[in-house]
Amino acid sequence: WDQVPGRDAEWKKQTIANTSEEQFKVEFECDFVGSSNTLISTSKLKNLPFLEPIKDFKDGIKVYEDPIEGHLYVMCVDVSRGQGIDYHAAVVIDITNAPYKVVATFRNNEIPPMVLPNLLDRVGRKYNEAYCLVEVNDIGGQVADIMHSEIEYENMLYTSVRGHRGQELGAGFGVNARLGVKTSASIKRLGCSTMKAMIEEDKLIIQDYNTIEELSTFVAKRGTYAADSGHHDDMVMTLVLFGWMTSQPYFKEISDINIR
Repeated sequence: WDQVPGRDAEWKKQTIANTSEEQFKVEFECDFVGSSNTLISTSKLKNLPFLEPIKDFKDGIKVYEDPIEGHLYVMCVDVSRGQGIDYHAAVVIDITNAPYKVVATFRNNEIPPMVLPNLLDRVGRKYNEAYCLVEVNDIGGQVADIMHSEIEYENMLYTSVRGHRGQELGAGFGVNARLGVKTSASIKRLGCSTMKAMIEEDKLIIQDYNTIEELSTFVAKRGTYAADSGHHDDMVMTLVLFGWMTSQPYFKEISDINIR
């Protein structure tokens, strides 16, 4: 735009005043990253660094850091139907020290859901018996049940419904405790806002290219945030679950760190 006669800094300022900075970037700077009301700001999306995994397995597991003895890890899981459409997704995060760091990811849209518990068990045990939170809205409930009842994975996380306070994270004590978390509008809203704050304030280091790519197309839609048309948000939703988790009192108990 600045090569056109008469278009100077003052013209840019006036044009933005008459439209918006996002629209100006799209129309005059051909900048489409984060320009469509993405949850994460444009400037932050452009500067999120990603690394090549140190191990990249055919089943969709990518390792960015090997487990460290004595470190504390959590694993958040989003389960699909494994029919080549949406992805099974999981993220392993080191919560030993701030900033938190993504150390391994899993993304696969082909393996059957019933195969998933064994894979998650393998990853979780490798990372020091990582605390595991599974989203149970659909078929995820079966995956969580198999991990708990058949495989006997010990560090499964539960939620309890606390009236107007909604779901609270816990270790499974109490009459109404249930495995995993059922994503609701309120949980997604809190998870999105917390994840956004952590990423933009460098309290969560992502490193994974697929996750960063999904964040660049995670946009406002009908009062919430979701993947833009033709894109996926499965990896992002694992971070939304983690964002919600960090707001829970039980998370502060297991990590002894208050994210705020």
